[in-house]
Amino acid sequence: MTAAVHDALFAESRYPSAGTCGTCHPKQYKEWSVSQHAYAQLSPVYLSLSNKINELANGSNGDFCLRCHNQVGANLGEDSFASNLERHPTSREGITCVVCHRIDRDYNKASGRLALVEGGLTAPIYGPTGNKEMARVLDNAHQYRVVTDPKKPGRQIHKEVKQFKSLSAPVFCGTCHDVTLFNGFRLEEAFSEYRTSPAAARGVTCQDCHMGKVQGVASGYEVGPAAVVGGVPTKPRKLANHFFAGPDYSIIHPGIFPHNAEAQRMATLKEWLQFDVAAGWGSDAFEEKVKDDSGFPERWQSVDDRYDAREIIDYQLERLAWATEMRLEVLRNGYLLGDVITDKADKDGIEFRVQVKSGTDGHNVPTGFSGERLVWLDVTVTDRDGKVIFRSGDRDPNGDLRDGHSSYVHAGKVPIDPYLFSLQSYFVTQNGRGGEIEHVIPIPYPVISLPRVLPSPVSLIFTGEPPTERNHKRAIEPLGERWGEYEVDASALTGKGPYKATIKLLEQPAPVNLLIAIQDVGFDYGISPAAAGRALVAGTQLLWEKSLTFDIKE
Repeated sequence: MTAAVHDALFAESRYPSAGTCGTCHPKQYKEWSVSQHAYAQLSPVYLSLSNKINELANGSNGDFCLRCHNQVGANLGEDSFASNLERHPTSREGITCVVCHRIDRDYNKASGRLALVEGGLTAPIYGPTGNKEMARVLDNAHQYRVVTDPKKPGRQIHKEVKQFKSLSAPVFCGTCHDVTLFNGFRLEEAFSEYRTSPAAARGVTCQDCHMGKVQGVASGYEVGPAAVVGGVPTKPRKLANHFFAGPDYSIIHPGIFPHNAEAQRMATLKEWLQFDVAAGWGSDAFEEKVKDDSGFPERWQSVDDRYDAREIIDYQLERLAWATEMRLEVLRNGYLLGDVITDKADKDGIEFRVQVKSGTDGHNVPTGFSGERLVWLDVTVTDRDGKVIFRSGDRDPNGDLRDGHSSYVHAGKVPIDPYLFSLQSYFVTQNGRGGEIEHVIPIPYPVISLPRVLPSPVSLIFTGEPPTERNHKRAIEPLGERWGEYEVDASALTGKGPYKATIKLLEQPAPVNLLIAIQDVGFDYGISPAAAGRALVAGTQLLWEKSLTFDIKE
């Protein structure tokens, strides 16, 4: 047995993979496999950002990011810098089944440093309802054809489900969704925002909105079997949705994500990276033109293999399209485009306001890592011939908004957008002379020669954050609102009214300038910074759109 195979078996005996769990829990696996929890470790943007932070902080940030994105890898002691191509399959699964169902105590806001209970598939797991149904299945082992002894042949299952009620409590989510650095810097505060929200006061939980029938709304839960064992379903019960929709989306090869046991059996991650999806490999239109298979990589020289791979890819793309719709659902439930009010429209110019409202009372929008969340208004005003006379919320040639982080704005090649409406938070650090400056990555630079993430030298009881850095939030509070204000100067009017304003509310999980800031450490899977940027921009979602006409007599 090779060392790699031995290591894989050893890790599986400690932390079973989601693929193993999916045998009896196909519904949960299908939802989870395309979720952001499943993407948490695979994301090349996350991995490069973690590496860049450690580079800037001279390694003092350690595995801080890894332990929330990849608790299995943290428990295995994996190198936080390692490529996903080199990690154990269970580690690559990020927030996988055992991360939630092998927790036996409350950690509160621990920023993801969790000690997972080790054990193979037959070891006990933890769930909110306890062991009653599992005991019934084991009492009818002949019907379900199961065994709980790992040394015996047959369909292995857990020997016990230990009750862990906290799994259904908001504080369980707060373990990772409130991130405070060890110097006191409050990086993410989704759980803290929730604790003081109207939703919390009503007793609505994180799980009610994010694991129910509708993404982002407390809408009740599905009912059905929690497991299908050997083709035999267990008794119906409340079913939590394991998709957990959010603002991120995959920018990596569809052979790698969503997680797919059939894809993993067919080829390694490196081999999937060689499969050219865009060129049409495995489709009739492409293959009918192929005269010689020798030009393909060794793994894909067989036309039959390319056809089989294309079937998998098509299924993967269907799953990603479904995820896009679910992501749009949660975002539309979180952000609302409200009133559009004209304050002035005459020969002396046009003035109007646009309202953006929070649709949720559970936390701010955006929440979490709000320093990289882009939600903004794209506003265009045209005359009757379609000529653009006003523009705000457009992009520079890199794909960035024209704000203070645009490379083109810094270079003086495009003007800053004075009317930009954006809900992205800014990280601010204090320099040696007492002034503050915005940063894409918030690493404070102390007086000492080496920048490091150090414990705060003063009490944070009154300030809440260290004096060296802070998160300047611009998110909307629960059920709150913000207004974008726009002015079209009289000199821009062409005399060809009526004029029309087109207003779009857009979302993108991270700005291109973040990629620029971290590009020197490289991106996993050999992705170029330009390709990563194009993928981010291409995935931008239109949440809402409105139009307004100004009938000016000129």
